[in-house]
Amino acid sequence: MSPRLGPRLVPLLVPAVLLAPAPAHAERVATHDPVGDAGVLGWVADEDAELPPTPDPSPADIVRTVAAHGDRRLGITVHFTELAGVREHSMQVLVRTPAGAYRVEVDKKEGRRVRTTITRRWEQVDCRALRARYDTGADAVAVSVPTACLASPDWVRLGIKAFAPLPMTDPAVMASTVDDGHTDTYQVTRVSTGPRIRRG
Repeated sequence: MSPRLGPRLVPLLVPAVLLAPAPAHAERVATHDPVGDAGVLGWVADEDAELPPTPDPSPADIVRTVAAHGDRRLGITVHFTELAGVREHSMQVLVRTPAGAYRVEVDKKEGRRVRTTITRRWEQVDCRALRARYDTGADAVAVSVPTACLASPDWVRLGIKAFAPLPMTDPAVMASTVDDGHTDTYQVTRVSTGPRIRRG
């Protein structure tokens, strides 16, 4: 067996949110993403192996993102087609600000607490009040970020990607579904961003 990458295949590197009311006096922006536009990324170690089809519905399929940018907190809620029964799931939030970009990563694994981190220029930011929660009943993931952890920006632009690993039915294949929350396609090395959201 020799490792190979097919035309749609890349090494799957998925790094390891709280449904809360919008902050008072916050600008609130909702963006929508097409239903059913999730795809599959994976690694194939056998040239005869094939990636599995995209599940329908896919737990990575983003349909709407709602963000509220207040004086003290940035609240982001990402709605999915269906999260019921999901065991593993992760989400990456790119937060662009006038001073640079931050990355918020949310990782859910069965039997473990949801893990949330924030980095800037690949260095972890100490942000103890960063909070995240999965609400599978509402098919939503929400994150609440203190604006102080983002250097209190006047505005932000958000990029959202979600990943959900697929069961390994072939030892030569590792795969995950993926969706970009602001476009009907996805790219491995980029994420699309939504509109500018000013601090309320």
